[in-house]
Amino acid sequence: KLHLQFSEKSPETDSNLGKSDVNDHSTSTNNMGSNTGSRRPHSASFGLDSMACFNWMHLLSDEGQRWIESRTGEKVRFEELYALDLPWANTRRLYMETLNAGSIHELPSRCTVEGYVKQYFSSFQSLVFPVISKSLFEKTLDLAYGPRSSFGSASARSCVYAFLAVVNLFEIGDNFQEAMDCGYFASAAQTFMVQITQEMTVDGLQAVIMLILFQYFLGDLQAAAVSVSIATRLLYTLGANTISGVDSSGCSQPYDKNIEECHLRDLFWVCYSFDKDICLRTGQPPAINDSYCNLTLPADYARLQDSNILRDSMSIDSHTLPLFPWDLRLSKIKSEAYEALYSAGAQRKSDSEILSSIRTLDEALEQWRVSLHPDFRPTLSFSQEMPVCANLNTQAVMLRLAYYHCVTMIHQASERGRLSDDFNEGRLSGINTSTSLAINAGTSTLSYLQTVLPVVEGECFWVVLFYAITAILTLFRNILHNPLGPEAHHHVHILSEVPDLIRRIPIRKLTLGEVIHLRFLDGFTTELARLGACAIRQVQPEATGIRGTPTFASSEEYPL
Repeated sequence: KLHLQFSEKSPETDSNLGKSDVNDHSTSTNNMGSNTGSRRPHSASFGLDSMACFNWMHLLSDEGQRWIESRTGEKVRFEELYALDLPWANTRRLYMETLNAGSIHELPSRCTVEGYVKQYFSSFQSLVFPVISKSLFEKTLDLAYGPRSSFGSASARSCVYAFLAVVNLFEIGDNFQEAMDCGYFASAAQTFMVQITQEMTVDGLQAVIMLILFQYFLGDLQAAAVSVSIATRLLYTLGANTISGVDSSGCSQPYDKNIEECHLRDLFWVCYSFDKDICLRTGQPPAINDSYCNLTLPADYARLQDSNILRDSMSIDSHTLPLFPWDLRLSKIKSEAYEALYSAGAQRKSDSEILSSIRTLDEALEQWRVSLHPDFRPTLSFSQEMPVCANLNTQAVMLRLAYYHCVTMIHQASERGRLSDDFNEGRLSGINTSTSLAINAGTSTLSYLQTVLPVVEGECFWVVLFYAITAILTLFRNILHNPLGPEAHHHVHILSEVPDLIRRIPIRKLTLGEVIHLRFLDGFTTELARLGACAIRQVQPEATGIRGTPTFASSEEYPL
């Protein structure tokens, strides 16, 4: 059993959450929400029952609210639960820079940019996000600072702007001399998108992939998904999806970042990693089709991944194999999970076939987990009493959070079987086991975050927030499904304490968007805890006497 111990509120963070900032924007927020003439983008996850609980707008639908009210006997406090969607589903951008070609400032001096390049390659981020090559980027700078009439000049300039956005976002090096923020640089890079799709160069590909990083870490997954689609077409055009890394004699070529083929392969894996993560978060299909790709991992990848994560510091050169976001093996499992459980083809599978796919994916995930070095291998569950490695870094933390998220997404798919007409005790046992594993992953996520937040980098705010909210929705959904379950009261307690946890998520620069969403999430989790408690109170007088078997007055089928 996991027992979460939540800390006191952080006065430093709380003091930043100025109510005036939120109130000033409340009117415009409500007006935008009430604009019925604007049709919201369709989310593929709306029709996927087992994925719908991770889609905030599904909770706000009439169907979602009716189901909640039938389980709780309470009207949902809509004003507490409504915002412009959670950030990863928000089509209103968190960075609002509108530029036209005439308003773009000139690039900083080449000397200044070269200084940031040097600092980037001395940082850990250059291993996790190998988006440029030191030697090849020199040629990019030649084009960007050369005649505008040269072929590829626009893509090169976009690449430099995108690079400045990323190093500013990750706060690599000293503060910029120019009084501009990362949003400006990202917007400037985006103004060249038409030229990028016309020129189809490596520089253009680098620019788009760096924009994916920027959009992802700002929580703008809708924009990131579009950028992934553009990057995928560039990858296909440049052949990065099929590069083998093997010479004519069948031997693996040594890794060298100075070689364009090696760099293109790095760009492919970065894009692949984000694509497979985003599709599981949004419910929308991936852009990259695995069938058209060479998914052979880099030579000796597993051993080098372990050794590089464990190092406190390391000498980085052109022969150092990148870490990549998360783990490439885990990204491949994410791809298989979406295809097997959430794709259009998966909707045609029988319940038995879905449960079989879950078992297969669970075995693959477990094989990956045990292959990791013990010092950062995720445990099957986590409680605050468990020890953690003293030298944890952000990469290791994100790896464990991604593991728990994968467990949730794989096993949550079993819920579809509860609605089946062909229901039997054997299948119920499998569904209950999967549900327990998904819930355990949710509680482990929140407990682990409570322990490791001090080592998480500030730019990971939206990423960490997503993992926390996914865990919260998993627990809330289970409370409403099984309000007399042995853990229901404990899960309500966890929900009631989550605002303290969210306030502790590190933010380097508290933007207005973050202020608004932190305030919203405070009310959001408080309301979910209230509704969970109401669900328990409603069924206790009606219980049949068999603990854990509630009797509901309503026959409303659950949509979540």
